[in-house]
Amino acid sequence: MLLVEVDAPLEAPRYLGAPRTGGREAEVRPGLFTVNLDPAAVMDEYVRRVVRVDVLARRILDSPVYRRFFAAAPGLPELMMLGKIMVFEEARAARFSSRPRYDLIVVDAPSTGHGISFLKVPLAASRAAPAGPVGHNARRILALLQDPQRTALVIVAAPEEMAVVEAQELHRAALEELGMRPRALVLNQCHEARFSREQEADILRLAADAAAGRLARGVGLPAALAAARRHVRRRKLTQFYQGRLRRVLPLPMASLPYLFDEDIGPSSIERLARRIEAA
Repeated sequence: MLLVEVDAPLEAPRYLGAPRTGGREAEVRPGLFTVNLDPAAVMDEYVRRVVRVDVLARRILDSPVYRRFFAAAPGLPELMMLGKIMVFEEARAARFSSRPRYDLIVVDAPSTGHGISFLKVPLAASRAAPAGPVGHNARRILALLQDPQRTALVIVAAPEEMAVVEAQELHRAALEELGMRPRALVLNQCHEARFSREQEADILRLAADAAAGRLARGVGLPAALAAARRHVRRRKLTQFYQGRLRRVLPLPMASLPYLFDEDIGPSSIERLARRIEAA
């Protein structure tokens, strides 16, 4: 399996107790590889592959005109990164083997607003360049994204108003504009019930009565009640948005708990993985 991150400031390997992998595929666990794509590095690699003559490629890469063009060309960084992901998907285990190098590739795409633009780039490029290598590669990328046998779009949201609205917009855009059918929904950072309904009622009553006292040494009752009341509120909001998403999005949903761990590490990831498997 390969986990592909797109210009991520904090790389996934740190959560697995492994060193940064950067722009090259690296095995961080047995059978698990990660890579963090840097747009400029991917573009440089593309130039070297196309030009092939090392001296000429270096002259192009060292040119300030090239750097300005890459920074200014709309959609070019996104197209290059999607092209690199396609290269990973088409890679084979050996030179004459039909077996893919990776049985599964998970792409941590940009968040919804940028993510929609990110996925629209191949469609726009294929229309803007009906001929030539750019248009040809854009159409190949588009075919990969729209093939349900090769690509499954999973929408990730949090139980908050803006995130839920964006999830609905991504679902609509995927179907109507991108030709992609979303396959699942992950609701992240869910505050799950820690108290019974009777305990929640007691918490709200005591907080409303401004109850005073001390629960333990250094732990005042007002502060504890405020924290408990916040949790009850977040739990109710989580339940509300879970119900709303189930009504408006016809997708199987996995709910992942909000982690209160001081440091997110391998054990935290294992807990989330078990929840996804159970869903």
